[in-house]
Amino acid sequence: MSNLKPIKKENLSVRVYNEIRSALIDGQYEPGDRLIIGELAQALGVSITPVREAIFRLISEQGLEMQAATSVYVPYVSSEKLWEIQQIRFHLEGLAASEAAKKITRKQLDALIALQRDFIAHTASDPKRASYLNRKFHFAILEASGMPTLQATVEAFWVVTGPILKIFHIKTAGLDYSSDHHRHEAVLAAFEARDSAAATRAIQDDLMWGGKIMFDWLVEKEKEQEQKPAVQAKRLRK
Repeated sequence: MSNLKPIKKENLSVRVYNEIRSALIDGQYEPGDRLIIGELAQALGVSITPVREAIFRLISEQGLEMQAATSVYVPYVSSEKLWEIQQIRFHLEGLAASEAAKKITRKQLDALIALQRDFIAHTASDPKRASYLNRKFHFAILEASGMPTLQATVEAFWVVTGPILKIFHIKTAGLDYSSDHHRHEAVLAAFEARDSAAATRAIQDDLMWGGKIMFDWLVEKEKEQEQKPAVQAKRLRK
């Protein structure tokens, strides 16, 4: 069960939706996890109705999927869908980084530097925390761009891909995460220099690197699933 926070005030459906959506974006759930409405309601301190409403909204946005009548799961993203999302993010987040290089304040940049330091400290030991901090880093750039429509568009993609980010951080723990070499450092350097072109290249390099690891992992998983029926059929013939 994810560490969801109790909901205290009115407009429960929207607040429950935002809480579960944030958990998906932050990688607090993994693909295949089942969400039980009653357990979510208890964790959030609300009745079943606003949870059910939030769940159906997230299903319509492809952040969750329903199997059978009442079974709600975090969906597995196909390699084809991930590739499409990564291509869109490549361009949109590249534009956001370009704009952020022009507009970012010293306070925002210092906050990004602190986020990166915290991120590096957790990559090897706490994939869930690392996934959350990685999301915070990217979203801080979106906010610094001053482009709210672009930000909302990109956030919708993170709802779908967030659950596999925890797996990504598990697989990459200890890989190229020194503060001198991690790709976020190039983003920070570009912001310090107010270099829009360099900021675009740096964030796109980060997306390409991480995207390839996730894409290759999904392709491998899909191959394994395709081979299972053939292996089972071969065993039955023996």
